Amino acid sequence: MDIKSLLKSVLPHVLAVVAMLAVSSVYFYPAWEGKTLQGEDVVGGYGKGREARDFRTYEDERVLWNGSIFGGMPEFVHAPYEGASSLKKIFYLPNKLGMPREVASIFWYMLGFYILLIALGVSPQLAAGGSMAFALGSYNIIIILAGHYMKVYTLALIPPTLAGIILIFKEKYRWGLILTSFFLAMQITMAHIQMMYYFLIAMLFFGSVELVYQIREKNLKQFSKTIVVLLAAAALGIAPNYARLINYYKFNDQSIRGSSELTIGNEGVKTDKGLDKDYINMWSSGVDEAMMVIVPNVKGGSTAAIKQNRDLLNALPRQHRQTLGNFNQYWGNQPFSGGPNYLGVVFVFLFMLGLFLVKDHLKTAILLPVILFLLLAMGGNLSWFTDLFIDYFPMYNKFRTPVSILAISAILLSFFALYSTYLISSDRTLLEKKATLPGMKKPQPVYLLVSGIFILFLLINLALPNLFNSYISDVEQNQIFQWQKQPNIANQLDGLIGALVDFRIGVFRADLFRALVFVVALTALFYFFSKQKIKKEVLWGLIILLAVVDFWGISRRYVPIEQFHKQSLVKEAYQLSDADLQIYQRELQANPELQQKFEAYKAKFKPQNKDEENEILTHVINKYTHFRVYNITGSPFQENVTANAHKSIGGYHPVKLRRYQDMIEHHIGKMNRGVLNMLNAKYFITQQGLQVNPSNLGNAWFVDSVKWVDNPNEEILALNDIDVARTAVIRSENKDKVGTISTTGSANESIELIQYNPDTMTYHVQTDSERLAVFSEVYYPDWKVLIDGEESDIIVSNYILRSVVIPEGEHKVEFILHPATYYTSNVISRYAFYLMLLIVIGSVAFDLYIRKKAIGATA
Repeated sequence: MDIKSLLKSVLPHVLAVVAMLAVSSVYFYPAWEGKTLQGEDVVGGYGKGREARDFRTYEDERVLWNGSIFGGMPEFVHAPYEGASSLKKIFYLPNKLGMPREVASIFWYMLGFYILLIALGVSPQLAAGGSMAFALGSYNIIIILAGHYMKVYTLALIPPTLAGIILIFKEKYRWGLILTSFFLAMQITMAHIQMMYYFLIAMLFFGSVELVYQIREKNLKQFSKTIVVLLAAAALGIAPNYARLINYYKFNDQSIRGSSELTIGNEGVKTDKGLDKDYINMWSSGVDEAMMVIVPNVKGGSTAAIKQNRDLLNALPRQHRQTLGNFNQYWGNQPFSGGPNYLGVVFVFLFMLGLFLVKDHLKTAILLPVILFLLLAMGGNLSWFTDLFIDYFPMYNKFRTPVSILAISAILLSFFALYSTYLISSDRTLLEKKATLPGMKKPQPVYLLVSGIFILFLLINLALPNLFNSYISDVEQNQIFQWQKQPNIANQLDGLIGALVDFRIGVFRADLFRALVFVVALTALFYFFSKQKIKKEVLWGLIILLAVVDFWGISRRYVPIEQFHKQSLVKEAYQLSDADLQIYQRELQANPELQQKFEAYKAKFKPQNKDEENEILTHVINKYTHFRVYNITGSPFQENVTANAHKSIGGYHPVKLRRYQDMIEHHIGKMNRGVLNMLNAKYFITQQGLQVNPSNLGNAWFVDSVKWVDNPNEEILALNDIDVARTAVIRSENKDKVGTISTTGSANESIELIQYNPDTMTYHVQTDSERLAVFSEVYYPDWKVLIDGEESDIIVSNYILRSVVIPEGEHKVEFILHPATYYTSNVISRYAFYLMLLIVIGSVAFDLYIRKKAIGATA
């Protein structure tokens, strides 16, 4: 192939990439001005990562234990992994070149989807335009605002992975293997297991449909070859991520996604193993809310007071604006909503056309998971169906927020919508296909029938808005019920609620009319195309224009330009409070050597401003003093602001340890002071100000007795009845490990934490007899303890803590977190990554060689 021919073949793709970069930049243009979207996950995640960040910055150490939240927990989710994690460098290349993260996110959406369409033979023009429209889908943009970047990246990588899988099924094995293995490896390294799991479910349908098709064609031998290639591609993609996956798997059993040892307090609520059903279904689409796929404002869109939107407020009757302005724009039954999972009326219409006009068994493989995911998105609102998956489908009960499954539906539906458009535009005779409906005398073109049914559905809802929709949420209904009991309000309710319902019907109808305009426009385009009034290139351009206008407008509703901020919301959220500074001042006064260490760190790292100086102070205080803080000014288990300043009793993490969650439910959340004392809660931050807890037990203490229990229920309940300063609760199965210990101490015995690193804690211990020491550190199986360099037993005590039998004398006691699985699996992943790269690069080179040879033979 000569240079001219090569340039000619590559040029359309180069132009497509340039166009994607341009549209991405225009859509999020404030990002180029130095402004950013700082969603809840970005802001919330910053606090919980404080300790790991500090040790990396100031000590040049990477740690696996996070001592800043929940009294301590492992951080395998955000741990550094070798192998495929190196691929992140490729993914983050646009950012390295100066592209803002928000712009790069949209660009990756576009590029991944473009690869899918090109792999299936769609023209570069339609593929580029369709990819731009897909990337601007409301859910894609909303999760960028929320800061769910791992989900963003995973969703961006699913389309090219799907491209590889489809190519394998189409027996294009070499490129199918390349795309599947490479993008699957990248997808897994982004670590959003939930989206990958939903994608796997969809791929099971692909495989099942293909199997049925091959059985009909009596071609099982070829299908077997296909499965072998597919498994090889999967293995190549998974192997470099072995370290991440095996460590996630092990941690999962210890987290709230695993089972609790307790049988009390969970009757009829929890699954046998996994999350609570109520927790799983918390964000479920209502049955009527499912219409959001084509009518985004079926339930009003996103959570916010009506008065926050001037146009909506002005649409209310003047006499009710003050009252109704405080009502929620969103009237669905999810706890709150950032916006709908809008699939786009343009793409849904094109998808329906493809179902009826395109002859390709691929449509069955797409349709089945799309329908399934629409049903599963309803979660608790279709509990009989959802419960089947929670109870019987492997791993389904590990994930919450069922409505998010529609993100995979959006990928599948958008792909088939554009793929069908290409096939229909390439074979105009498909639009001549006719059919009859009951009551019709003459057959009509199928595309007109599909359009007619679509339009009829919209018109019915316009005329009868109460037929499929309701306008008062369950929460509001309960509030109204309470108001009806108050005579001074009850007589005004009918007029007030009537005005609210009329207003919301108007909101619903506005989007119905909007959808109607798009469907009529699309129908007209296909009509003119069928009559050869316009060329296919014009059809593509106008369809893409409609799709981009559709998504652009809807996504702008929920992520307006005003959401970009020049000032860092992270810095604003994590400014040290008066209570934080009071704690620091008390510790500096009580430990004069802290000031010297602080000055030494400042001399080494040379802070440029007060914020940087405070960050150093935070690290010094947390490294060289050892206590915890319990902030009860709000919800202690839904914030990480405290963790950014201290070692916290509370915090937020989607997969906290199951043991700690049990303690929250039975003791911590009930303010059991004995339990808080044993967790070393030295300070309480309350609405009344800072409170010092003089009864906290410190880092470790000796106990005089053991209360033996037979099971976890007895263990956790016994904490209500004992003095934790003198007695430890231990299960009877550990009697041999405890042995005979002294029940009386002496004035000479002591335990002092002399060196702190999250993964290594060193104590100096002095005792005149063999004693049982309880350490205020959360138990986790991967910890080991050394006494004078010799490994000893860690015994679980008080349900959550570690205890160790200390021999008589003076000793050095070290707790070390060095999980063998983590380090061994990283070695395996590293070499598996090299192997994957070798095979992928070799396959590409071989394909290019074959193509060059073929061209030479025909020259």
